[in-house]
Amino acid sequence: MIENEKQIAFIGYGGMLMESLVAIMSMIGATVIHPGIYFAMNSSPGLIGTTAAHAAQVITSWGFVVTPDILNEIAHDVGEISILSRTGGAPTLAVGMASILSSFLGGRALMGIWYHFIILFEALFILTTVDAGTRVLRFMIQDFGGNIIPAFKETKSWTNNVIGSALACVLWGYILYEGVIDPYGGIWTLWPLFGTANQMLAAIALTLCSVVLFKMKRERFAWVTIVPAAWLVVTTVTAGLEKVFSGNPAVGFVSHALKFSNALEAGKILAPAKSLETMSRVIFNDYLDATLAALFVIVVVATVFFGLIDSRKALRNTKVTAIEIGAAGVPA
Repeated sequence: MIENEKQIAFIGYGGMLMESLVAIMSMIGATVIHPGIYFAMNSSPGLIGTTAAHAAQVITSWGFVVTPDILNEIAHDVGEISILSRTGGAPTLAVGMASILSSFLGGRALMGIWYHFIILFEALFILTTVDAGTRVLRFMIQDFGGNIIPAFKETKSWTNNVIGSALACVLWGYILYEGVIDPYGGIWTLWPLFGTANQMLAAIALTLCSVVLFKMKRERFAWVTIVPAAWLVVTTVTAGLEKVFSGNPAVGFVSHALKFSNALEAGKILAPAKSLETMSRVIFNDYLDATLAALFVIVVVATVFFGLIDSRKALRNTKVTAIEIGAAGVPA
């Protein structure tokens, strides 16, 4: 989207403002929903069951009185068979915003239209993220593969770009496929890492921005990125280590896996698993997540370490070294 550096502030800062707007809309949407409906949508089937009657009974026991009729009525209003266990945030935002919009435009008769309009809005929002993520992953694949095959780094080659993009799509497509064929695959595997990984990405970006400022000989402004980078590095690395090594099964992946392993050896089934087979899947997910969390921590620490080295070199150099060489790659 960027043709020259003058557009960076408008697109980058404007993008953050729009994302903040979506966050505010999400919080407002969640607050207008009946608490019983909210927990019905955001609780797993292992907690509330799969029927409106059982879900209403469980949620009411939590102190949020709701009836099966209310759950069935809201599902009917938005054009769904059921709204139970629609986790992930998107359906919650859609129901909340549909309630707000239909209250002054169209009434209950148009609530289904507004619900699906918001779902479409979110789908487009997600698709742009997937597009950007695929593009960045393609760059990383070409850069990494170029260490083995130097010609693969050439971003002006459509052959290289198509191969890199195809590999990127296969990787995230496999996650989607796993999520479809295995209820405990796909998003169940990656979602526990999302919060930490998302903020680690911000820590890496701010670290790189700090290095660029040093290379531009504008180190007097570097504190603007160093302060938030330091905060994010400390918090995300601590969180990553906690997710790996914490002895609390509710926090640590390894301790949670050991808890399920001990139960599996004893022939017991723990929620949210409903069979011994799914118990094994939960254990596999925990160890995979622990490995990835450790890898993420290593990447962040390595980025900071080499960022400090490059910043030190830039300080010793009397010339500006933040100069890009070569043409930018063609779009993915």
